[in-house]
Amino acid sequence: SYIPPLPPAEFALRFYGNGWGDLDRVKVSLEDGAGAGLPVDVGAGDFTLEWWMKARLSENSSPDCVPGGDNWMNGNMILDRDISGQGDHGEYGVSLANGRIAFGLNNGTDSDTLCGSTPVADGRWHHIAITRRAADGLVRIFVDGVLDVEATSLTGDLSYRDGRTPTDPEQDPYLVLGARKGDTGPAYSGWLDEMRISSVIRYTAPFAPPQGPFSADADTAALYPFNEGHGNQIGDLSGAAGGPSDGLRIYGGDPSNGPEWLLSDLFLNERIYLPVIRR
Repeated sequence: SYIPPLPPAEFALRFYGNGWGDLDRVKVSLEDGAGAGLPVDVGAGDFTLEWWMKARLSENSSPDCVPGGDNWMNGNMILDRDISGQGDHGEYGVSLANGRIAFGLNNGTDSDTLCGSTPVADGRWHHIAITRRAADGLVRIFVDGVLDVEATSLTGDLSYRDGRTPTDPEQDPYLVLGARKGDTGPAYSGWLDEMRISSVIRYTAPFAPPQGPFSADADTAALYPFNEGHGNQIGDLSGAAGGPSDGLRIYGGDPSNGPEWLLSDLFLNERIYLPVIRR
């Protein structure tokens, strides 16, 4: 008898909240080797951050989000594009605060935090999208296609200034996934899958979350399906000019090593396989 092989598997990254040793995270460089900015370094104009996540509240014990200032830094860190000291051009980040999304930004002078109200740390997959309009600072947070919060926040350039001399060269010129730069706060414990960073505002009203993997278009700055399934290279499949903006998995931790490659059940479809009998 002959059973055909299973189709190629899709994977996700499982983080374990190890907020120490510069481990259990993904680091994406914002510059190439010559100091020129890579496409992933959004923030000078409009942008959209979106990804799928699955987390448990018991593994992410940070307190409620407090609006304003740099309070987003007190949550379990999902995305950290902070730099040491003042924001220069600017900075931003996303955390999980008492199971809800918190988004923070700094334009080099002022800082602000927007607090979501929808619980997402319930052990289920959720699509998260955050948009920011540069002209007036309007920020929207969507959970599963539903508007969770919107507010007019700070204007100004939030990008990483190309060619700057970093205070901390091992942390500053990177976008970090799953942990806080410098290990100065709680890290994220949970799954991440299908992350897309865009140089436009993709959503202005409620929408149906995608039912399959993201696709790249002319407005895609970085695209991470997280389907490598092995090794430490995280490929950017956006095809953006000036890229790719590849990342590096930094594996390790205690008691559980992360981020770990696990088969993803995000877009799990029922399939039937029939054996073929050959005589």
